[in-house]
Amino acid sequence: MSKWNRLSSSDAGTTGAGVIVNPSGVAAGGLAAYRVGVEPEDEVEDDDINWSVANGGVTFYGGRDTGREVIVRGGAAGSDFKLEVRIGGAPATACPYIHGRVLEPKTVPIHVYIICDSNGVAAVSVDKVDAWVAEANRIYKQVAMTFTRASVTTVTGHHDWFKIDDNIEFRQLCSYASGTGGLELYCVNTIVGANGKHSDINFLGNDPRRGMAVSSAAPLSTLAHEIGHACGLNDLYKEYNPCEGLVSEDKVMPLNWSGGEGTGYYSPTLSYCDLTYRCLM
Repeated sequence: MSKWNRLSSSDAGTTGAGVIVNPSGVAAGGLAAYRVGVEPEDEVEDDDINWSVANGGVTFYGGRDTGREVIVRGGAAGSDFKLEVRIGGAPATACPYIHGRVLEPKTVPIHVYIICDSNGVAAVSVDKVDAWVAEANRIYKQVAMTFTRASVTTVTGHHDWFKIDDNIEFRQLCSYASGTGGLELYCVNTIVGANGKHSDINFLGNDPRRGMAVSSAAPLSTLAHEIGHACGLNDLYKEYNPCEGLVSEDKVMPLNWSGGEGTGYYSPTLSYCDLTYRCLM
């Protein structure tokens, strides 16, 4: 008997082009890839895997609704949807499903400030900044957000910001620019104790600036993480107790689960603690 499950975004499933599969959302008029895994691989043919829209405003791209991977197009923004999969002759109670939402596309400009040392050497290259932005776009596509590098300013005369040692220097850094109409990204060489840092909405009590800093050695996803803070998201490891045990429906809640016993999004041997640390936040 076949055993099948769905990959989740936390498992970093991607298409050949690096697009995240099984996203939580799709832009109105946009495309998203959804994939189901079948084990053993050779036990079920693609023609025996049938997808359907149980409810909501999405359609299958090109009318193709069979196979391990399908593409859906978002309809009207603001609608929830549910995809279901029938695999071979499996009973409906054992078939996986996934929920999502069609979202209004949004584009956010990023104004970049690259800090230079006392010799005028830039902390990072523009190419590195573009790589950070590209990774943020790859991740945030599933919430219909796109980020653009709107401007780049090379900052000299403030080499004390090349290395951010404490919150005082960070506040000074974030005071360099404000009111740009987008996000302000400060690129530095080093941030003591972190790869990135983001100001609270009112970190001085009455200051609305929301600057963020990323260090030259930061992983590719650090900018995306800091953008999450700009959107009001908290660090999961600080906000929630990862707790013990394996991932289960009662821990991730029904909308993040699927089907019956053994048909969830996640491996039955995945610990909940490990899942928490896979998440962007």
